[in-house]
Amino acid sequence: MNSKTADHEVSFPDVSSLETDARDENKEKLFSEEKLSYSETSDTESFKCELPHSGQSGSNGRGKSQPGPPVIEVINVKKSYTLGDMEVPILSDVNLTVYAGEFLAIMGPSGSGKSTLMNLIGFLDRPTEGKILIKGRDIIKLSDKEVARLRGLEIGFIFQTFNLIPRLTALENVELPTYANSREGVDTRKRAKELLDMVGLADRMHHKPGELSGGQSQRVAIARALINDPAILLADEPTGNLDSKTGCEILGMFARLNKDGRTIIMITHDPEIAKYADRVVLVKDGIIQSNTE
Repeated sequence: MNSKTADHEVSFPDVSSLETDARDENKEKLFSEEKLSYSETSDTESFKCELPHSGQSGSNGRGKSQPGPPVIEVINVKKSYTLGDMEVPILSDVNLTVYAGEFLAIMGPSGSGKSTLMNLIGFLDRPTEGKILIKGRDIIKLSDKEVARLRGLEIGFIFQTFNLIPRLTALENVELPTYANSREGVDTRKRAKELLDMVGLADRMHHKPGELSGGQSQRVAIARALINDPAILLADEPTGNLDSKTGCEILGMFARLNKDGRTIIMITHDPEIAKYADRVVLVKDGIIQSNTE
């Protein structure tokens, strides 16, 4: 049953359109210092992508304007789980601010806590201690229903394994999130078709996931993440199951979405992929060890 949600129920300030960034020297230094300690991609082809950017010099001198206001604030966050009589700490005193229009990469080895951090940012879990704000709203103070509505309209999720429903067509998969939440007055079927056209799959909208390649499946997942026009995209290893060429195409799509003003937070363990973000946050042993542009 389709539950329509009016925009005023999740009223936030507009996110201004920002342009896409290129790499800088500090980020290159971070990768050269850290690559040996946590890179897990030595046996795969390196990503060397030509991503779109305007080439205009912003106020920070790196081809992009200064970021907009904070859209996500992680404040003194701790996360632990209880196993029997033991409390297992995962994150310790994490502080992170993500600004409107940023393309942020979160890196770290397996077990570092980066996926836990993304789950907290995406409201899929709640912190043991601390605060998480989205556009100034403290999610700890919201009910589960309010959090679900906020998540459904303001955050789009993209996963490494695509997470498409096998029995549904590409079109039905894209439209699926609107069954729980959708913006008032939007023709969701029309928007789903437009999004599939945008990602180059207009001729595949009636195909099921088993009839699509990995790259096509990820494009469907991106379209699905955009169906409710969220301000923020969370991508967990979005190129992990793709070959290098297809991975570059997906990164290019992210760059274009970011240029249009979308805030993107991407989890990756590959420093070559993270280079295409504006800023890189390194998580290790449950703490943020570096936060570099």
